[in-house]
Amino acid sequence: MSLPFPDRSWTRRKFPMLAMCIAALALAVPGARAMPAAVPVVAEPAPAAAPADLAGDVADAAAVGVPAPDAAKQEALPLALDPDAQVNLNEPADQAGAPAQPRDLAAQAPEAPASARSFSSQANGPANTLVVFDTGGEWGRLGEYYALEAGMLASHSGAVTTLPVNDYVAGLAGRYTAVVYVGSTYDGELPQAFRDDVLTGNVPVLWMGFNIWQLASTQADRNAFTARYGWDAATSYIDATDTVAKVSYNGQDLTRNTSNAAGILSPHITDAAAVNVLGQARCSGADGAETTCASVSQSSGTTFPWAVQSGNLTYIGEIPMTYMSESDRYLAAADIILDTLQPGAAATRTAAVRIEDVNPDTDPEQLRAQVDYLIGEQVPFQLAVVPIYTNPLGVDNNGTPEGPVALADRPELVEVLKHAVDNGGTLVQHGTTHQYGELNNPYSAVSTDDFEFVRSWCTAAPERTAEPVPCTKTTYVQVGGELPNMSADETADRVARGRDLFAQAGLPTPTIFEAPHYAATDDAYQGISRVYSTRYERSLFYAGTLTGQRGGPYDYVGQFFPYKVSDPYGMNVLPENLGNYEPEAYSQHPARTAQDIISAAQANTVLTHANASFFFHPFYDINALKDTVAGIKRAGYTFVPATDMG
Repeated sequence: MSLPFPDRSWTRRKFPMLAMCIAALALAVPGARAMPAAVPVVAEPAPAAAPADLAGDVADAAAVGVPAPDAAKQEALPLALDPDAQVNLNEPADQAGAPAQPRDLAAQAPEAPASARSFSSQANGPANTLVVFDTGGEWGRLGEYYALEAGMLASHSGAVTTLPVNDYVAGLAGRYTAVVYVGSTYDGELPQAFRDDVLTGNVPVLWMGFNIWQLASTQADRNAFTARYGWDAATSYIDATDTVAKVSYNGQDLTRNTSNAAGILSPHITDAAAVNVLGQARCSGADGAETTCASVSQSSGTTFPWAVQSGNLTYIGEIPMTYMSESDRYLAAADIILDTLQPGAAATRTAAVRIEDVNPDTDPEQLRAQVDYLIGEQVPFQLAVVPIYTNPLGVDNNGTPEGPVALADRPELVEVLKHAVDNGGTLVQHGTTHQYGELNNPYSAVSTDDFEFVRSWCTAAPERTAEPVPCTKTTYVQVGGELPNMSADETADRVARGRDLFAQAGLPTPTIFEAPHYAATDDAYQGISRVYSTRYERSLFYAGTLTGQRGGPYDYVGQFFPYKVSDPYGMNVLPENLGNYEPEAYSQHPARTAQDIISAAQANTVLTHANASFFFHPFYDINALKDTVAGIKRAGYTFVPATDMG
């Protein structure tokens, strides 16, 4: 499947890529410096031309959401289609009585069930969050993906525990600062204990997506819900009729991909004074112009509530982790999670820049120009360095192999890197070879072109099961599957050997890692975590991480992060959330201009902890780098070392 958030560095080459030359591997190239024995040259067995086993549930939650449920298609209330509901939907809820005093759930909170999984810690922040999720139904696997993504965002604020909602026990919420529930299985049955604790407990709850109506499925519960929260969950429709391409939040319009089909539940507000509307869904016509929302939204204008907060309950009417992008309403959800877990947190606005794919084949003069510009602007910066360059098939070199070449073999480049480090630069290890053996993975086996820690290939159609084809500018990149000699232990060894090459070149040993093209297998991530404690990237997460029920090699979800987080592998992850400058479209990914990056930085200012983190390749026009840095500064950001981002 194509990654939902590309590291667009894989979409370029300094040379045309259409011809894939096959040549025998040579250990030396005429005119090239002989390799020192320290360079880890490994004879890597090549897997088949494409993975032979294409079985598995291809469900990438960052690109695929659940379909619209029957209630949305019929423009009916969910409880109207529930034969077990005990409510009179033809009459308003009774709000005459005062809300009951919330129960103190911490008084007798039980231990977490054995199925709970924990990661991150309160070293990151003051919160201790419980994320509960659905596991049943046709789309059950998506529940784990969404919980992973919500948990990753929650890790910014402290410790995280995840739990299938069916395993929830009475009072458990009392052990935590807050509870996050992701309702992905429409009408999935929720334990009565969970419903009672949300409705009558005192612990803050953030609810996203389906099933909020189950808190109002009896007349008594409906009355209690409406009295406490100021809106009626029993008479709130799922609006899949309107086209919603924008969500307004904190004074900005964020994008929303209209491929989202599940709809947005529009809270039926009965007491406007009691409800804080956090975000508004904006209705539009086919031409993109705003239009009056459909009657199902119960709004008379061009907007309806997308997110609301009242009492201990914050509600988002959809699952905002689907179809995410750099300027998407996902940013609003990330901020709502932060505000739920750290109310009153101080606002920050920091930026970071990374010079990407520096390697022994990099032109030292081009790199020096970018480094000196950033130094002159007093901008701290990072350099993602690949310690070995190799071109085993002689691509664009008349079939004559090049390398492997280590950093120590390029003293001019090393001098530029030392100069950078002495003036605010931080080295990041960006893989070891940024390719895999003699395998086109997917492009050419040339360093910085290919994946190193996961299998990849190209197809002419977007489906992963399509016939593999040679890569061109218009093919799709597919990702998934193991590579030989890439167990956790072998990955750790490969990464460590690459790290050692920095010291051998007289450079500082990096403390930060970046996976090539932001991708690795589950085993490879485990191996990386044995060598490094920090990654600087976007990431993949695999099915079974929270449930223990592992899927196949293609059962994963991709995510980027608007702020610093910690993951289930025990690693800290620094954000890269704006993408990179890319003047030409490639591999079905559009061109990305300096203004695109600046606009995404502006969108990220809706966050309390706002970051603007991007990367740039040394062979591109330095003026685009200058424009990007200047635009991010104008948006109010201060550039800092990546480790100092919020």
